[in-house]
Amino acid sequence: MSAIKSELGGEEAPPPSSPVNYLYGFLSSLKFAILLLSLIAVGSIFGTVVKQQASPEEYLSFYSGSTYTLIRFFGLNDIFHARWFLSLITLFALNLVLCTTQRFVRMRRGNRDLTIPDEKALSAMSNSFLAKGRTMEDVSACLRGFKQEEAKGEGAFLEKGAISRYGVYMIHLSIIVILVGSLIGLVFGYRGPLTLHPGETRDSVQVRGGAGRTVPLGFTLKCNDFKASFYPNGQPKDYVSSVEILEGGKKVLEKEIRVNSPLSYRGINFYQATYGSTPVFLFDIGGEQVSLTQETPYSKDGLFLMPMRFEKSVHDFGAGVQIGYVEDEKPAAAWFLKDVPRLRERDIKGVKVRLLDIKDQYYTGLEVARDPGVWVVWSGFILILLGLYVNFFLYRRRIYLLQRQEGTLVAGMAFRNREAFKAEFEKIKEKIDVLER
Repeated sequence: MSAIKSELGGEEAPPPSSPVNYLYGFLSSLKFAILLLSLIAVGSIFGTVVKQQASPEEYLSFYSGSTYTLIRFFGLNDIFHARWFLSLITLFALNLVLCTTQRFVRMRRGNRDLTIPDEKALSAMSNSFLAKGRTMEDVSACLRGFKQEEAKGEGAFLEKGAISRYGVYMIHLSIIVILVGSLIGLVFGYRGPLTLHPGETRDSVQVRGGAGRTVPLGFTLKCNDFKASFYPNGQPKDYVSSVEILEGGKKVLEKEIRVNSPLSYRGINFYQATYGSTPVFLFDIGGEQVSLTQETPYSKDGLFLMPMRFEKSVHDFGAGVQIGYVEDEKPAAAWFLKDVPRLRERDIKGVKVRLLDIKDQYYTGLEVARDPGVWVVWSGFILILLGLYVNFFLYRRRIYLLQRQEGTLVAGMAFRNREAFKAEFEKIKEKIDVLER
């Protein structure tokens, strides 16, 4: 905010003479910047208080139907992708561009109108002396690092550290770059969960907050294996997903994904987020061993069946699975209980079906994220650090030279860090004194 405020310091501009000038003045004003920042802050508060990208059921469990309607209407369930919030960010970036442009133009115009002070004013400066018997060329040779600038009036002036004038513009530009990078990420990026069982492949991800929108990855991700280890108290110790990237059916990359060790490929990051388990049912169907998961169909030689429902305890008889099948063109169902021998097998359409075992199969839960603006944001952070260094650790100073009969009048001034300049000026004086001897 101090950077924005500094843009508009001093006297107010004259009243606008046209609607265009009025609009330009309003868009570049400090009042408009404060208004935008206030609205962005309010939106960010709502984005913190209201859970983002949750399901309708989650919202309705906390809020009434009318409140949920308002949340949906104003986009508070996904505020950082809401059009009005993105518009506020865009307007703030525009405001900062206009403010920075105004100040930069004024600074450049001021440089063209520089006038060298007269002899009386130069002599009155705290850092000044007369280099007797020396010309301005002799003195200039001692001013290493100082660059002679054009100015009106008699004499010459040299300047050093002029780049410090651009520190504030670098900071403003960095903020604009960060905002642009954030907008790129919000508009073109996405996040979403991805569940994979060992052996499964996925080539797309369902995006959060995208109304069920599915985004293609541009390649295929295959889970080769998933392992989880636990502490004695049952808490998870480590869980690892062994995955590979396939393009055109060929493996191009293989990696183990751990917590804090994601996989990055073609701008898409895969983070180890969670894990879980699903029951796997091992059947003997007509002498063939088959592994099925819930709602996975089996069809062969006219026999069609599918595990429909799993219970860890069926009427205290232990774990069981309900199988749905078709008999006489009508749907039917039967329970297979693992721990009850007489209920572990039955004939279905003349084929002996036997439940051999029920096992838990772990699956991995990955978080998929793509943010094409992340490098733009990082560039903005690097630029803001550079701008802060230029603005606070470099300083601008001037040396004025005025030729007189007895020698050259040398005077200097610094816009900041005057104590450091005083020491520097004394060294310059010592160099010139050596020339005089």
